[in-house]
Amino acid sequence: MKKLTLVALALSLGLLVVGCTKKAAVETDNSALTQLKYEFENNNIHFDFDRFNIRADQIPILNAKVSYLQQDTAANAEVQGHCDERGTLSYNRALADRRAKAAYNYLVDQGISGSRLNTVSYGEERPLDTGHNEAAWATNRRAQFVLR
Repeated sequence: MKKLTLVALALSLGLLVVGCTKKAAVETDNSALTQLKYEFENNNIHFDFDRFNIRADQIPILNAKVSYLQQDTAANAEVQGHCDERGTLSYNRALADRRAKAAYNYLVDQGISGSRLNTVSYGEERPLDTGHNEAAWATNRRAQFVLR
């Protein structure tokens, strides 16, 4: 009887450990996805003055966004294009549109369905930095990603 009790106790402890391990693995997976979501929403990509091509140093940021969208297949996003204050309103709107579409095209080229994405151009209307210097302008030349 003691042996049977000891075997039952050992099996119970084994199941408890296995159950805790699976829960820890799920929590780790959720934590990683939560981190990717945070990065998706808070890391913008930036552009050179008067350009809309994706810079090589911005590719890792876009790849992290691809990774998040691949893991959270229910997520949809808006790619927002922005410019600095230099240039006319209409020129900046068109440039910001091209920036948003360049980021959109990169995501689609990496396998993200275009039906999960849309683009919008804000031109110079929503600056992150209201300064009037190169540092502010560099911050404002961006594509921003918003989950919807």
